[in-house]
Amino acid sequence: MDRDTIKKKIQELIEKAQMKFDTLVSTERDRRALILGTSAIVIIVLYLVFHSYSSGTANLERRSAQLQKELVEVKALKAEYEASSKKIVELSTTIKKENEALISVVEKILLDENLDRKNFSIRDVNSRSNSEDDFYEEKSVDLELDKISLDNLVEILYKLQNKPSLRVSNLNISTKFDKADSMKVKLRVSTYEFKEVS
Repeated sequence: MDRDTIKKKIQELIEKAQMKFDTLVSTERDRRALILGTSAIVIIVLYLVFHSYSSGTANLERRSAQLQKELVEVKALKAEYEASSKKIVELSTTIKKENEALISVVEKILLDENLDRKNFSIRDVNSRSNSEDDFYEEKSVDLELDKISLDNLVEILYKLQNKPSLRVSNLNISTKFDKADSMKVKLRVSTYEFKEVS
């Protein structure tokens, strides 16, 4: 096929389309209806395109805002975790594990106060932790002191409480009316050790 025949065929198609269009819009009313219909279709297509684009953008903006909020929460949790880890490290260095057994530490404090061995008794209490989830283990001894003066008791309690790894609890003091300087004292001394975190 040469160019002239292609040109003729295209012109024929254009003329046929124009004739069909002219027959469709033979009156002014038909022409207006066709223009209005075409305009309505164009407006609807433009609306659908714009609506899908704007709703997609709104969804992306909502998702972005939600992700930013979650990022802030994750950063806050990370900061809290780091602070907790730092605090645990500080506590574990503060609460140093004694090289000696708890009974030996308490006994040494009592002997430093020149208490007679027959005037005190120390009983070991089993090690325990409150639950499997706890990160520490408690070891305790029950201490009974007999014929002890108030000054000695104050000194002993001061030394026990000033050791960073010891805690005194369940203090029970009984005294006789005529012997105020010869008291009987029961108390519990505990120490806490951090469990190894795996």
